[in-house]
Amino acid sequence: MDEQQGRGPMTGHAVSESEVSARAVALTNVRAVYRAGAQNDRVLFGRPVRKQVLQRAEGHTEAMWSFRPGERFAIDLWRCNAYGTIQWRCFVCEGLERGEVGEVIPCVTPDVRVLLKTSGAAQSRLFLAWLATLESQGVDLLNCPGTLFEAAHFRLHGSRADRTRPERLSAHL
Repeated sequence: MDEQQGRGPMTGHAVSESEVSARAVALTNVRAVYRAGAQNDRVLFGRPVRKQVLQRAEGHTEAMWSFRPGERFAIDLWRCNAYGTIQWRCFVCEGLERGEVGEVIPCVTPDVRVLLKTSGAAQSRLFLAWLATLESQGVDLLNCPGTLFEAAHFRLHGSRADRTRPERLSAHL
């Protein structure tokens, strides 16, 4: 029997429905790590098909979030050392279909379409404040036009992030 009829190739063993659907859909995986005082990778929004805790101990957690192609999600990647924040980046992404080419970003496999990215504390703080403003206004971050994030990306990178009000990132200035 072939794979379409529920049999594995050449082996004849039964293939579960989840194995067949996993082959048909390439999931985008986000590995979020939290280490107290050193690293905090977190999913800000998104509708994962699966969230799996990989490791949990005092002051340390690792989780895997899986998203379908076309699903939108945002992540916040923060690192610090004894002297303070050393790296802070945020991304708004969409998962891609198998074979599509996108951008490589940390903690995410495979490539994704990046709608917005920040670099540094000032841009990241401004983005997070803008995101909170959108949520308070009832904007559906998962279904709004992707151009909202793309336009905000260009406004963010064309501004003095440390002196810009969050509402300036929106299309209606």
